[in-house]
Amino acid sequence: MLPSPTAVIRCDASPSLGLGHVVRCLALADELRRAGGCTVTFAMREEPLGLSLVRDRGYLVAVAPSDLAGAAQGAWLSRVLDQTGARILVLDVRDDLSRQAVEALRRPGLVIAVVDDLSERRLAADLVFYPPVPQVERLSWAGFGGRCYHGWEWVILRPEFACPPARVAHARPLLLVTMGGSDPAGMTLRAVQALDGLDGDFEAILVLGPGFCHDRELGEVLAGARRHYHLRRSVADMPALMAQADLAIASFGVTAYELAAMGVPAIYLCLTEDHAESATAFVAAGIAESLGVHQRVSPAALAAAVGRLLKDQARRERMATAGRRLVDGRGSARIAHVLCLAAAPSLA
Repeated sequence: MLPSPTAVIRCDASPSLGLGHVVRCLALADELRRAGGCTVTFAMREEPLGLSLVRDRGYLVAVAPSDLAGAAQGAWLSRVLDQTGARILVLDVRDDLSRQAVEALRRPGLVIAVVDDLSERRLAADLVFYPPVPQVERLSWAGFGGRCYHGWEWVILRPEFACPPARVAHARPLLLVTMGGSDPAGMTLRAVQALDGLDGDFEAILVLGPGFCHDRELGEVLAGARRHYHLRRSVADMPALMAQADLAIASFGVTAYELAAMGVPAIYLCLTEDHAESATAFVAAGIAESLGVHQRVSPAALAAAVGRLLKDQARRERMATAGRRLVDGRGSARIAHVLCLAAAPSLA
């Protein structure tokens, strides 16, 4: 029997970045540990919420120096690799780590993988993994000597989304508002303003993630609202809550893939133009509607989109079926398997 590989996962969380990168990297780490027997260390910048999420799951964290920037990040990662003896390095970052810095990390026996990364550093990796975002199709891969995995089957989700609970039927539609772990743009407030303009008979649940920082503003909006909204903060069992929903308003990101796996039709608001383009894959597949970048979406436009879907049960059912068919929740297990197989020759 070959010894189990060690892995380093480089990711970050912050109020502006959100928690999505850390959440999906934890899902991948759990699979590496469960199925591959890997010892996993996270390499992260110092941000209390992200660090606590990782440490609470029992993982060691190498914390970056406070002044980390540019080429210094490569030197720091090299030290982390030396200290851990890692044979797998996973990069899921949105910072200034360069292609040259990644190339300098290469060494015999090390497998470098990047996740959902459109930057030039992907060209220095051995393995790259992407959800079915259209941006990948127009990238240049000149100089790339690794393998690219691209499609719905490579979506990284927590394992509980691979076994969705039974759907719950309601006399009144239940609408779920979920804008990720931190909702940096305060899109939950815009959703409440939109829903308050609707006259339909429905219930609404607002999910506030652990990094939500708009409590005062939300309190002011709710104080003047004509509807009652149920609040759920830091939900421990999101699959069970999603299983109750007939429709969701969500920020595009990891949450979008979770909703698809659970068979919940959704309307997306997007933080960036890049997110808006990625969301077109869901629209083309018939899984959801996307209204584009949130700053350009008025409460009235959002209310109109919600109203149309609440009245069209047949379309919601088609969207739910398409989501469950395409996103099976097993992407993290597939990626962990590929990583461990790639690392195995160096351990023989």
